[in-house]
Amino acid sequence: VLAVTGGEASASHVGCGDTITADTTLDSDLLNCPNNGILIGADGITLDLNGHVIDGDGTPTAGCDPDVEFCDTGVSNDFDDRVTIKGGRVRDFSLGVFIFKARHNRLRGLSIFRNTFTGIVVGRSARSVVKRSSASRNGLTTDSPGMLLFESHHNRIAHNRMVGNADVGLGLEGSDHNHILHNRLRRHPLDGIVIDGRFNEIARNRVIRNGGGILISEVGNFGRIVGNVVRRNYVRGSRTGGIGVDPVARRTRIRRNLVVGSARDGIFALNRRTKLTGNRAFRNGGLGIQA
Repeated sequence: VLAVTGGEASASHVGCGDTITADTTLDSDLLNCPNNGILIGADGITLDLNGHVIDGDGTPTAGCDPDVEFCDTGVSNDFDDRVTIKGGRVRDFSLGVFIFKARHNRLRGLSIFRNTFTGIVVGRSARSVVKRSSASRNGLTTDSPGMLLFESHHNRIAHNRMVGNADVGLGLEGSDHNHILHNRLRRHPLDGIVIDGRFNEIARNRVIRNGGGILISEVGNFGRIVGNVVRRNYVRGSRTGGIGVDPVARRTRIRRNLVVGSARDGIFALNRRTKLTGNRAFRNGGLGIQA
């Protein structure tokens, strides 16, 4: 455990698997970590990667029980609030960055790529921000998404890039009142964005050349897909539909979106309590709008 009082720790004092309990700035890369990269161990601290990389060895950790401890994670924070993680790269772990049961965390300026499973996971956490970060080429052998929120509420995911991950770009499972804004999602085999939750806002995203565009659908058995707003998004070149609302989703509002060049319908709304206003759908393989 690394603990520094009244100052910062540098990378010369940080090794793979260390737990930090004070503000920490890296001054060199951490390479070939055999298990975890860095663990967060206190509220209110900042981990500044300072442009450096935290690098795993690309192989699963032997003898680690994920039901008991976090294994093979680049940066992991469980239970610590008001933590900032910023400014560098995380690669070649099982999970890139994992935030669990924490509030008011800030992730910004991170590049999370080539991890075995999901790049960024926010689980059972609230009022956190992921901003100006990227998740790319994650889950290529495990069909995992670029970024996942599960049972997490009142978070803000803004101005991020998700490219070439092996499942969806961004998935929400049982997550409510989140704001998904100004993100760019490209080249995913499934949908760019999948929403399972209540009263989420999905606005001004660019979702281009994915298997599908934006889907409001049941992912788990949460039973509460209601009141989501999909507005002012640009969806282009989806290999299936552009924007979709499954029958289980109620009171979805779809307004002022532009959908171009989907292989099937531009917008399909399969629940009669969906409201569509001011959308445009051009050059799609099926109908412009199917309700």
